[in-house]
Amino acid sequence: MSAQGGPGPAGSRFPAALAGLLGAALFINYVDRGTISAAAPLIESEFHLSPVQMGLLLSAFFTTYVLSQPLMGWLVDHVGAARVLAGGFTLWSLATFSAGFTSGLAGLVALRLVMGAGESVCYPSGFALIAQRVEDRQRARATAIMQLGSVLGPAIGMQVGVFVMVLYGWRWMFMVLGLASLLWLIPWSGQLRGRPPVRLADAGPSGPRLGAIVRQRALWGTIFGNFCSNYAFYFVFTWVPLYLVHERSLSLTAMGHVQSLIYVMDALSIVATGWLIDRWIRRGATPSLAYKTALSLSALGVGVCLIALNAAGPWAGAALLLATGLGDGLNSPSVGALTQRFAGPLATGRWMGTQNAISNTAGILAPSVTGYLVERNGGHYTLALWVTGAVALLGLFAWLVVVPPVEPVDWSRTGSRYRSAPAPGPQ
Repeated sequence: MSAQGGPGPAGSRFPAALAGLLGAALFINYVDRGTISAAAPLIESEFHLSPVQMGLLLSAFFTTYVLSQPLMGWLVDHVGAARVLAGGFTLWSLATFSAGFTSGLAGLVALRLVMGAGESVCYPSGFALIAQRVEDRQRARATAIMQLGSVLGPAIGMQVGVFVMVLYGWRWMFMVLGLASLLWLIPWSGQLRGRPPVRLADAGPSGPRLGAIVRQRALWGTIFGNFCSNYAFYFVFTWVPLYLVHERSLSLTAMGHVQSLIYVMDALSIVATGWLIDRWIRRGATPSLAYKTALSLSALGVGVCLIALNAAGPWAGAALLLATGLGDGLNSPSVGALTQRFAGPLATGRWMGTQNAISNTAGILAPSVTGYLVERNGGHYTLALWVTGAVALLGLFAWLVVVPPVEPVDWSRTGSRYRSAPAPGPQ
């Protein structure tokens, strides 16, 4: 494979074990980060929080999550993706467990900040490993398997979390899920002890400098588009449980069922999208056509569904939320594979760290802005849905206009000086 991410050796086997472990890591990542949304109605009541205060609590995680991304991308490219992932995984699992012992809002906010720093390792590490070990023609599937965890985690985590909360309270939910998460480190330890992975990149250069990466129009286009999709996703992830309880008058159990179904639809869409994109490319479609089509349909579908939710009755509203999940699923494997194709294995860690750092400011803004709009609108979600839908629709401009044709960046022609590659070591 070339340094820019061209085809790997013919007949390379699909790395199902790696993709499965990365999917499991992201699954646990989203279970743990989603605990606060599942517990939000109980925490809001116990601590007597206003919508603005609740929005600040829901957004606290994303502050350190965003700020840590560039550092994690650098560590991935210099220390090794597998080691960095294991360290961050341990940190966020322990923070989740410790949240069960908090007695006030300040403690919860502090632990959410720690969790955000720990969970920031997941995407730079995972996408770097896929870029290094998976052929171009198999990347959408590998990315889809990894991204599947981001929606199955909230779907199953919501059900398990609500079950534990109903029986034992929200503090036990944090403790049980935090301890259970650490079990993933057992199979992952084989990645740390095993032989170094075979890199699909040229052995000479170790990659472009960050300055060359941030000068790419493709980077800023994907940041713009990913910000728009993230804003909508994080609105659903953080505020839809409260929306279903307050605006649609659902019980905690019914809320958990509906929220889980949204993620199930998202998961089905991710699997289908990853498979269809790889198949379409193998049959002759350009990556640019395949990825941009899926991303544009995602932006259009999610934006329209969220805006239409304002005028929908109970059954139509449920259908629109499920359709929102389907639309989001078109985005997940597409944006990951697109990023890997632009950056190549030599730059994916730093590219993804930069991209995630900026585009995930949506995770700070969406909960906070929504809380402000809900409070300003007398506890109703009309303005919040309009704003979220409009932001999602802005993604169309990013994918169709700002993002250039999806071809690997030729780093040798960017003016960036290469450094000699270090001796291969465990990743």
